[in-house]
Amino acid sequence: LIIQAIERSVDPNQDGNFNDHVDIVSMSLGGYGNPDDPMSKAVDNAVNAGVIAVIAAGNSGPYEQTIGSPGTARNAITIGATDKYDHFADFSSRGPVVWRDAAGNEKSLTKPDITAPGVSICAARLSSFEPWNNNPSYAKCVDDNHVLLSGTSMATPIVSGAVALIKQAHPDWSPDEIKMILRNTAKDLGLSRN
Repeated sequence: LIIQAIERSVDPNQDGNFNDHVDIVSMSLGGYGNPDDPMSKAVDNAVNAGVIAVIAAGNSGPYEQTIGSPGTARNAITIGATDKYDHFADFSSRGPVVWRDAAGNEKSLTKPDITAPGVSICAARLSSFEPWNNNPSYAKCVDDNHVLLSGTSMATPIVSGAVALIKQAHPDWSPDEIKMILRNTAKDLGLSRN
């Protein structure tokens, strides 16, 4: 279903004309995989068709080589998480993405592409989500309809919003141009690229 949804973003009305593709997909999901797996390939194909894919790196840190698919996609903008002091979050997955291709050759890809605030983010909660009753590590914020959450799933929509503003200002920019603008103008935290 996820691959079908990614493919549908390229041709929403399924008429074979890709000119009506969505501008941005934002995904906070993932699992085991690499840039050659079907989900990563679907993301790369969507980006090649003009869709900007912003994808959470995952929450399997602090170890290296922990980025999940489809964050492993070559063309995705893969998002790690930082706290309000610009420290890389311990839970945030890290690169590099290392895998063996079909011929058995070891390959490597630098990820994540960028980080954004993802620690203790005040977010809307589901009406059925009552974490403070069951888990003291969650806290209410603002009111009963909001909760503090942490994860690359909190950082990803922040970048998706920035991408939407960039796309609005520069509708002719390609997904790769937007990815490079984000990477090249981001604050350098002095950390390893992975």
